[in-house]
Formats: sequence, structure tokens, C-alpha cells
Amino acid sequence: MVALSNLPEIKGRYDPLKVESWVLKFWKENDIPRKVRELSYSRKNAPLFRFLEGPPTANGYMHVGHARGRTFKDVILRYYRMKGYRVWDQAGWDTQGLPVEIEVERSHGFKTKKDIERYGVEKFIKECQELVDYYIDHWRKASERLGLWLNYDMAYETRHPRYVETAWRFLKTVWKKGWLYEDLRVVPVCPRCETALSSHEVAQGYKVVVDPSLYFKVKLLDEKNVYLIAWTTTPWTIISNEALAVHPEETYVKIRVGNEYWIVAKKRLNALVTEWNLREYEIVEEFKGIKLFGKKYEHPLLEEVPAHKQHTGTYHHAVLVAEWVSMEEGTGVVHIAPAHGPEDFELGKKYGLPVFKPLQKNGVFGEDAGKYASLWFKDANKYVIEDLKRKNLVVYVGSIQHEYPHCWRCDTPLMYYADKQWFIKVEPIKELLLKENDKVIWRPEWAGKRFHDWLANARDWCISRERYWGTPLPIWTCNSCGYRIAVGSLEELRKLAENPEDIVDIHRPWVDRIKIRCPKCGGIMTREPYVVDVWLDSGIAHTAALEQYEKSELFKELFPYDWITEAVDQTRGWFYTLIFTSVAWYGVSPYKKVLCQGHVLDKYGKKMSKSRGNVIWALDFMEKYGADILRLYLLSKAAPWDNINFDPDEVPEIRRILDVLWNSTNFALTYMAIDSWNTTKLSEDLKALQPEDLWILTELNNLIKDVEKFIERNELHLATRSIMEFIVEKLSHKYITLIRPRVWIEENVPEKRSAYATLYIVIKNLLKVLAPFAPYLSEYLYQAFIKRIDPRNKIESIHMEEWPRIEKELVNEDIWRAVNDMLEISERILMARSQKNIKRRWPIKKVIVVAPQDRVATLSQCINVVKVYANVKEVMIVSPEQLSKEMVRDLEIVTEKPLLTYAYLKLDEDIVLEGLARDVVRRLQVYRRDLNLPIDKVIEKVIVYTPDEQLRKAIELHRDYIREQVRVKTIEFVDREISEGRKWDIEGKTLYALIQVD
Repeated sequence: MVALSNLPEIKGRYDPLKVESWVLKFWKENDIPRKVRELSYSRKNAPLFRFLEGPPTANGYMHVGHARGRTFKDVILRYYRMKGYRVWDQAGWDTQGLPVEIEVERSHGFKTKKDIERYGVEKFIKECQELVDYYIDHWRKASERLGLWLNYDMAYETRHPRYVETAWRFLKTVWKKGWLYEDLRVVPVCPRCETALSSHEVAQGYKVVVDPSLYFKVKLLDEKNVYLIAWTTTPWTIISNEALAVHPEETYVKIRVGNEYWIVAKKRLNALVTEWNLREYEIVEEFKGIKLFGKKYEHPLLEEVPAHKQHTGTYHHAVLVAEWVSMEEGTGVVHIAPAHGPEDFELGKKYGLPVFKPLQKNGVFGEDAGKYASLWFKDANKYVIEDLKRKNLVVYVGSIQHEYPHCWRCDTPLMYYADKQWFIKVEPIKELLLKENDKVIWRPEWAGKRFHDWLANARDWCISRERYWGTPLPIWTCNSCGYRIAVGSLEELRKLAENPEDIVDIHRPWVDRIKIRCPKCGGIMTREPYVVDVWLDSGIAHTAALEQYEKSELFKELFPYDWITEAVDQTRGWFYTLIFTSVAWYGVSPYKKVLCQGHVLDKYGKKMSKSRGNVIWALDFMEKYGADILRLYLLSKAAPWDNINFDPDEVPEIRRILDVLWNSTNFALTYMAIDSWNTTKLSEDLKALQPEDLWILTELNNLIKDVEKFIERNELHLATRSIMEFIVEKLSHKYITLIRPRVWIEENVPEKRSAYATLYIVIKNLLKVLAPFAPYLSEYLYQAFIKRIDPRNKIESIHMEEWPRIEKELVNEDIWRAVNDMLEISERILMARSQKNIKRRWPIKKVIVVAPQDRVATLSQCINVVKVYANVKEVMIVSPEQLSKEMVRDLEIVTEKPLLTYAYLKLDEDIVLEGLARDVVRRLQVYRRDLNLPIDKVIEKVIVYTPDEQLRKAIELHRDYIREQVRVKTIEFVDREISEGRKWDIEGKTLYALIQVD
């Protein structure tokens, strides 16, 4: 608990860095985050809010894009804590996989996996562990600086042995169901990392590139000068070509071009001749694609790749048929390389084609590639095209801009590559996946529909990776008979192992040394040398996060989780692997609600990257601007699911808004201190509420309900904007403007005390609403203001407060509507004044508002709103029946909405003199402030001189008003200029003044 003498001050301008420094110290010294968590957990019969953390990868630093999503998480968690829920807020770290490996490789300058082997896998893994430790430390510090309160001391880590064991248990489960299998398939492979990738990894790495668009001729063997025209954007795959495919039911045409005959699909002819600029040709024959089936052709690179001479089977280098051949692009003739295309592979398997694979997994062609041996696969494009041109087999070569998959971590172009890998079947659970997804509430809704489509088209999950730092695949294979077993835990492994003493770590390379005796033949079983897809690690967080801490008893209470959130591209990542593993394991979705986050781009709409130099690091930004400002900017800029352009030039506007709150609270505290007001007689003070008090309290009640509604809809942008609008427009611009005359009353009258009581309730509850969004400033002002004004408040932190609720007797919808109308009318009056060049400080004589008879009484209670806000001397509310021409003589209509309103908009001498007096007051108040005088300090004397008779008359006539407003005992006129004081120009009239304090 902070002693009264140690409470922070509200002085000067709002300084976010000083504020947040004080608050961080306060939180740490008083262990506030732990106390808040324990308070939440201690609510025995309270409802649970179950949150599952999408684990940040412990690699790289937190940038403002990460900060956006982590701010969303914190807002939701703080809100539900304040709403009285028991909030499960376990943190998590994604600690394994390629991201970590690649950074360690780069630190050593490694280029290939062989470099790792030479260096030593054991040393390499230990460095991966150390790197993870380093980044977890950074991410925890950055997250805590952002204000994200998660249970970091109980954070799950995907590298932890018990976490990895949970993955083993899942894999053993799907193995026993027959869903985990090994197969030769064409899979996307990163040649730099030398490992296969899953479809959801590939989906995250597409880039727009320019590739060759090659149309080439393939000569039929049994027909003179007849060529099929094929198309490819990957000329390097022609090296592995084994067949051509056409659509059996589509019509093909043979056209004469010079002395050659070319065959293409009829539907593609017009587009092709246009692209090729082919002006002279003749259609000589039309036929169905099936007619081409089985025709042999001469391999276009037969001399360059001699290995093709050995491919002499029935369908080797022949035309095949396939109904998937497209008529939307290309020529209708598809070149088939079974080693490099999933459809090609399946077609080749059907017809017994060889899977000719001269390309090695490192992306370099081997000896079987003949002339192209030792070339990087992308570099081979150039040479293939040159050779085809030399052989007069190129019809046309252009370029195409299209999306091409790259490694999601190292940015290397991928290659589709036939390889033996391990897969989990999706078909046995696909129908249930779709059914469970239909139960999930997605924000935005379109993300759920997109996810439905992804699930509907999902293929078997390739889970094996030929890497080192990851969850080892727990499959042991007999070296003698090939029998296989899946191991579900370290305990099970110890029982089965021939050398259990060597089980010192669940990771590679230690686990690779463990041998098992084959139960079938007695041979030695060794582990399959793979780690599993890193996305499977995070994908079992719904279970493994608890298993790591041996808290499986909580599973029934926490599963399924209420809410998760990550970037929208996780529909093909974490969201997918979570629901896949959960449905495969338990038959249900692991989450009920999903908030998808848009991406944060730079101010020009470009993706942030270190290579571009446009990344904004979260810690750096917070140390310059503060965490609250960053949070509010990220929250308010756009809907959570929309991308935003992060523009630091827009950030000062957020600070300006928080400045307004700071100044408003300072205003309240200053005047309450002058009058020694506190909350001891709050109930009594609330008995004298004025219409503007009831208006702001009703506005506050509406704000609370709106923010609740927006948060629960995940419309955090609307919630944030509502709060900021309330601070600036409702509290500062309107309410404080309306009550200033009341707090300036010298006597301790009820209407002044009721203004203080209202201000206290509004600021306290506004700070509570703000707390989830701007936890630092709300805490600071709570300590600096609420703790000073409310001596009975024993709550240690604002984050231990309950979500606000306004008492019914403080809410008055009729008065609220009336004051709103009067404020709108006042704004119209101010616009009319501006058009007439009548300054706001200069009063106007009269306003008449015409209202229905049944509203006259209520509106009449609120006339002071117009008097103060629009600076009007007299306001009348009349019904249409009471209105007469005489009443509105010399008045002008200023508005007809929301109510017909007339105003006197002429400047007579009385108005001018009073306006000049108010201008004098404003100058003298600035003078006081420049002298740093306390607000309640009464000045002894102000000496004034003006050569202007009208200005002197204004001061003399309104001497008492000026004395009261400036807090001065005496105003003395002199008949000379005052050199040591101040000099001002007021409406072209010169005024000299000197303040004598004592």
C-alpha cells in the first residue's frame, strides 16, 4: 500500500515516460501483477475465462506488429478480470524448429546441413537452447513493458521434456489409429534447409516473383514434323520430364506453321496465337485429346540428359490423359515430371513412370542430370532455354509475374520434390473438422468461411522434418525386419531401451542413440531420423501446456478454451494445427472464439522487414513514446482484423488525448484541494446534482455499456475510440466547460460540491474503463487522484477494481436527452456567432428555444447549459403556442434542429464592454499562471493603464467581476504606461498591467 505522502503528483504536462517509470516501480515493489492474478484465481464460484496463448517464436525481437496482437490479448484479459472472472492467462513460448536453427547457423556462417554435422549436432543443439533462453528473456521484458500481464512464471515452452512427451503421446495415438504413415510423395522442400514443409507452412511463404513463361515443342516420333506444344514456368523441371498429359474429352487442333504441325487445345488457340504474335497458321485437323493417348515423343533434352535413353517403358516419354488438365492457361498440353509435381507424381504412379530425380535435396543437380550437373535448380532455367532454342524447340519465351512459394523462415525458393516423408491422414477427421469449425465464433466472420474452405481442401499433413532442433519423431524401425513401434513417453522408452542409461535428453542427438530390441525378430530398432513439424508443437498447446506443469487435472476445467487470437494467416497455421490435433485426439474443437489480427505495415503500406530497414521495434518505440500511447494507437487505428499502416507521425494525436485526461484530472484535483473536498460526504453531495451532472453520468453509463458491448464483440477499435471521444468531447470540452462557473464560486455551496462529487465519480469510473486499454496512466491517475480524494479506498491498484457500474438513480435519460439538445443548439449558436465575428468570450443577450409543450419543463431545467456553453445572458424555452412575433423581434433563426432556436446576434455597447472585461480576465489569468501562483492565491493588487476610454469603461463597469475571476483584492488605475508589467493588445486597444502579489 502506498502512503499518502508517497502518492504521485499531477503537475505540468503529461509525460508518459515519467508516468510509466513510476508505475512500473509501483507494480514491482508491491507485486501488483501477482496480486491481481491471485485475486482473479481466488474467486471460487466465479465463471472461468479460459485463454490459450498463441506462443511467440523465441527468435527475433518484438516489433510493433507483435505488440498489436499482444495488446489485444491484454485488453481482453484485464477486462474479464475486472468483470469478476477467474482468468486463465498462462504464457507460452514456441522454442523449436527452423527459426532458431537458422539463426544459430547464420551466427557461424553455415551454408548447409553438412556444416552442422561437421560442427557437431550436440554443440549445435546446446546453442539453440541458449539462443531460446536469450529471446525468451527479451520477449518477457518487452511484453511486461507493454503491460501484458500473463503468467510468465508458468509459461509453457515447446522444448520442455514433458511438453515433448505430450507430442509423443499424440503421435502414438494417431499411429495406433493407423493415421500416421510413411510414404513417397511430392512435397515442398526447402533446398537451403534441406527439409520438407507442410502445406500450412508453404501458405505463409508465397512471394510475387518473375519467372520464365516458356512454350516449347515436343516432337512426336510416329508423325513427321508434328509437335505438341507444352508450357511451363519452371524450365528446370524439363530435365526430369517423363510424359505429357492432355485432357481426354477436350478438342485439340493441329495447325500448320510453315512446314511444321503444332498441336494445342482448341480453347487455348486464340489466346496463344495472340501471345505468340503468330499471324500465319492454318488449322488442318481437330480431334479429342484421347486420340493422342499413348503416342511416343522424343525427349527434348535427350542428348543433354543421357539417362533418359534408359526410360523405354510403354508409357515412358508418351502422351497420357488426365481430366485435371486445364483449359484456362497454358496450351492444354502439360509436361509431366513425376519427381516435381503432386499431380504429375500421381499420374506417373498410375502409368508406372519412373520418378526420375537427378535434383538433390540441396537444390543442386547431380550427375544424372547430365549437362546440368552441379547447377542450382533455378539457375538451370537459363541453360535449358538456351539448349531448346539451339534445337529450334522454343515457340515463345516471355516472363510471368506470379506467386511462388518460399521458405517461411529463410526465404529460399521452394522446390516440389518426390521424397519419403511421414504424414498424418486428414480424411478420417475432415468431416468432423468442418462440423466443429461451424461451432466456432470467428471475428471477422469471413475468416471462419475462409478457414472452412481451407479445411475442406486440406491434404494429409506432412509432419516430418530432416532437421535437428525439434520434437523427435518417436518412431523406431527394426533394421532387420522393418517392424515399427511408436513410443509415447520417456518412461516407456526407458522400459524398451537396450541402453536406458543413455537417455539424458529427449532431443537429438541424444535420443538418436537409443536402441530398442525388436519384439518381432529380436533385431535392433533405431529411431527414424526426423523431427516433427514445429507447428505440431504449438498445435498441441491445448494439452501440453498443462502437461508440462503436471496439471492435467485442470484439463477438464479449461478445455475447450474460450478465446484465442493471432494473425489472420494463422488460419493456415496455428488455428489449423490446434483444431487438427484436438479433433484427431478428442473429437472437438479446442477453442470457442477466435479473433484474427490484421498485419502491421509501415506508413507506406509496405511489409516491415529488417532487410528494408523499416521495422519499428516495440521496446525502442515504448522507450520514446510510452506503452500506453503505443497501445491506444494500435487499438484505435482500425478494426483488429484489418491491416494498418503504422505511421509514427500520427502518434502525437494519442498523446494529445491523454494530455486532455491528465489536465481534466488535474483540474478536478486542484479545485477539490482548494476546497478541501473529499468523498466523506459523497452521498449528501450527490443530492444537489444539476442537469449537466446527470447528463455526464448518463453519458458515462452509456460509455460503460458500449465498451462492454464492443469488447465482447472483439471490436476493440470502437471501444477505444469511444473512450477517447468521451475524454475529449464529453468530459473536457463539454462537462468541464459547463461546471467551471460552479467550481469558481467562493462559497462552499451544494452546487459546487455536487460538481466535485460528479467529477469524482466520472473520473474514477472512466479510469476503470480505461484501465484495460491504458494500464499505466489509469494506474497513475488512480493513485494520484482517487487515493487522495477517497480516504476510505483500501484497494491497492486500479487493476484490482471491479468493472464499473453506475447506480440507477444517477442515470436520467430525459435530462440526458434535454442536455444533448441544448448542447447541439449551443454548437449551432457558436457557429452563428463565428459567422458574425462575435467571439465566444463575448456574451450575447438572448436565446429563445421553441419546444413541444411536453418538453418545456424538462428543457427549462437545462437552460444553464446554453448560458454557459454558448455564453448567453438570457435563455427562454417556449412552446409554439407561447411564441409571438414580439418575442423574436431583433432575433435571428440560428437552427431548426433539434429545436427551432432564435438568437440575438448584434453587438451593442453592453455586450462589447462585458466582452472586453472577459478579455482582460483571460490576460490576467495567463499572467497569474506565468508567475506560478497557486490557483487559490489572492493577489493584493493589479495596477492597470489604458489610453482607450472604452476599455477603461469596461474595466470600471465590471471591476467586481474581474476581481472575482482573477482573485485580486484591488484594481487600481494609473495614468501612465507601466514598463515593468505586461502589455497587451485587446481588440486594437492597448492595456498595461502589473500584478502585485503581496
